[in-house]
Amino acid sequence: MANEKAKLLLENANDYFEKITAIQCALSLGMPMEEIEEYLDWLRLLRAEKCEMASSAVSPSA
Repeated sequence: MANEKAKLLLENANDYFEKITAIQCALSLGMPMEEIEEYLDWLRLLRAEKCEMASSAVSPSA
Protein backbone atom coordinates (compact mmCIF):
# COMPACT_ATOMS: atom_id res chain seq x y z
CA MET A 1 0.00 0.00 0.00
CA ALA A 2 2.88 2.36 0.75
CA ASN A 3 4.22 1.91 -2.78
CA GLU A 4 0.79 2.77 -4.21
CA LYS A 5 0.78 6.03 -2.26
CA ALA A 6 4.33 6.73 -3.37
CA LYS A 7 3.41 6.06 -7.01
CA LEU A 8 0.48 8.46 -6.78
CA LEU A 9 2.76 11.15 -5.39
CA LEU A 10 5.27 10.58 -8.18
CA GLU A 11 2.59 10.53 -10.85
CA ASN A 12 1.03 13.80 -9.71
CA ALA A 13 4.26 15.75 -9.31
CA ASN A 14 4.33 18.44 -11.99
CA ASP A 15 7.37 20.60 -11.48
CA TYR A 16 10.93 20.01 -10.32
CA PHE A 17 10.32 20.77 -6.65
CA GLU A 18 7.19 18.63 -6.50
CA LYS A 19 9.15 15.73 -8.02
CA ILE A 20 11.92 16.10 -5.45
CA THR A 21 9.36 16.12 -2.64
CA ALA A 22 7.56 13.11 -4.14
CA ILE A 23 10.83 11.18 -4.42
CA GLN A 24 11.71 12.01 -0.81
CA CYS A 25 8.26 10.90 0.36
CA ALA A 26 8.49 7.70 -1.70
CA LEU A 27 11.84 6.92 -0.10
CA SER A 28 10.44 7.60 3.37
CA LEU A 29 7.56 5.23 2.60
CA GLY A 30 10.10 2.51 1.89
CA MET A 31 10.10 2.46 -1.90
CA PRO A 32 13.62 1.62 -3.17
CA MET A 33 15.34 4.26 -5.30
CA GLU A 34 15.74 1.80 -8.17
CA GLU A 35 11.98 1.22 -8.24
CA ILE A 36 11.33 4.97 -8.11
CA GLU A 37 13.62 5.50 -11.09
CA GLU A 38 11.95 2.70 -13.05
CA TYR A 39 8.50 4.09 -12.31
CA LEU A 40 9.51 7.63 -13.34
CA ASP A 41 10.98 6.25 -16.58
CA TRP A 42 7.76 4.34 -17.23
CA LEU A 43 5.69 7.49 -16.62
CA ARG A 44 7.90 9.45 -19.00
CA LEU A 45 7.34 6.85 -21.73
CA LEU A 46 3.58 6.84 -21.18
CA ARG A 47 3.39 10.61 -21.39
CA ALA A 48 5.51 10.65 -24.55
CA GLU A 49 3.24 8.05 -26.17
CA LYS A 50 0.13 10.04 -25.24
CA CYS A 51 1.68 13.16 -26.72
CA GLU A 52 2.56 11.33 -29.95
CA MET A 53 -0.92 9.83 -30.19
CA ALA A 54 -2.54 13.21 -29.64
CA SER A 55 -0.40 14.92 -32.25
CA SER A 56 -1.03 12.18 -34.83
CA ALA A 57 -4.78 12.21 -34.14
CA VAL A 58 -5.02 15.87 -35.09
CA SER A 59 -5.48 16.01 -38.82
CA PRO A 60 -4.70 19.20 -40.68
CA SER A 61 -7.70 20.72 -42.39
CA ALA A 62 -7.18 21.31 -46.08
